[in-house]
Amino acid sequence: MGNTRKYLSLVLALMLMATMFGVAGCGTTPEPEPQEPAVEEPADLGTLTPGRIIVGSDTAYPPFESVVDGEIVGFDVDLMKAIGERIGHEVEFKTYNFDALITAMQTGTEFDMIASAMTITEERAEKIAFSDPYINSNQSLAVDTDSAIATVDDLKSGDKIGVQSGTTGAIWAQENLVPKGIEIVTFTDILAAFGALQAGDVVAVINDAPISQDIAKDPARGVSVVAEIVTDEQYGFAFNLENTALREAVNGALAEIKEDGTYVEIYEKWFGAPPLSIP
Repeated sequence: MGNTRKYLSLVLALMLMATMFGVAGCGTTPEPEPQEPAVEEPADLGTLTPGRIIVGSDTAYPPFESVVDGEIVGFDVDLMKAIGERIGHEVEFKTYNFDALITAMQTGTEFDMIASAMTITEERAEKIAFSDPYINSNQSLAVDTDSAIATVDDLKSGDKIGVQSGTTGAIWAQENLVPKGIEIVTFTDILAAFGALQAGDVVAVINDAPISQDIAKDPARGVSVVAEIVTDEQYGFAFNLENTALREAVNGALAEIKEDGTYVEIYEKWFGAPPLSIP
């Protein structure tokens, strides 16, 4: 009996010690620290600044791009910001003269891409890489509201026509009007060309139809778009030939925007009507 009591006492003591060690062990186990959700890094698209797309643009070309109260706004701006959101990159516009954009893009040190109502042409495509087209655009003839000129055929030898230098409108005028004795006057931006039209220094302006229609909406200018010149032109964003990653990412986001209605929403905001067609 005595041995049994001793045995039971020993068992109880061992159980008590095991319990004490168990409690002590639990007390010293550190609680796991909460983990912050991992921040997804933007894809490496070969931009000058990681996570940011610097866009070169002639910002005196409303409604595609213009400066209002110190802020660059316009159709191209809103479209690029929507694209930037899709690919996880901030978008920053940088003002540049239109006829210097391609040369600067080739250097690869000024900006990452061009968004400046630039028409896709074979000649330009030898120097820069274009995105899929993002707008359809033909040329147009704009004149003073009181002018008797109604078509290109009404222009006569000795007339002066305003164009923006470096544009396809300027190329078309040079190829089709100069042989008829019509003088081409070039301007660094299209608003200056329309200013010359208002001042009577030129009798007409040849320029991309969407731009001229937007400018002519202001009755204070006293100008009208009287004819469309069908040239089957389309605008594209432009990239350095070597940066295929950025171009492919922009193309992918652009396709989504066209598909889900975002494109039409942005277009109506800046042109006051839905696009006649989406490229």
